[in-house]
Amino acid sequence: MTRARRGFTLWELTMVLLVLAIAATLTAPAFARLGTEQPSKGADQILGLLHDARKAALDYNATVTLRLDPKTHKYQLDTATVIGKGTLAAGILDMGTTETLVSDQPRLVYVFRPSGAAYADTVVVQSAESPLVVRVDPWTGVARADAK
Repeated sequence: MTRARRGFTLWELTMVLLVLAIAATLTAPAFARLGTEQPSKGADQILGLLHDARKAALDYNATVTLRLDPKTHKYQLDTATVIGKGTLAAGILDMGTTETLVSDQPRLVYVFRPSGAAYADTVVVQSAESPLVVRVDPWTGVARADAK
């Protein structure tokens, strides 16, 4: 009569411990950096605004123009269709005290076509950590922020 095997062999336990050790080695650097790399609040706000402007151009089949003052952070989002034109949104970006917008232009202009294509200025979001360059792809109209 053979007895049923109970428990794990030494070989099986060694393999499980080896896999756990490799996983811990690979994830330890990520856990050490957890919470230290905060994305730029200002760049996120500008990217969100640009995303919304592009979405409005596609949804309303309209030309959408976003004007942004880099000094005061005031913005205005206007639409123009065959029916007419009007203001879609206006406000002030809440960038905080540690971030500023750097540009050669006195006013940034982003124009999104109904196809999604865009004519856009480039702006640098200067923060305490590192500057980010916010640009829009002219063919697709998709905005992104890259390290300078």
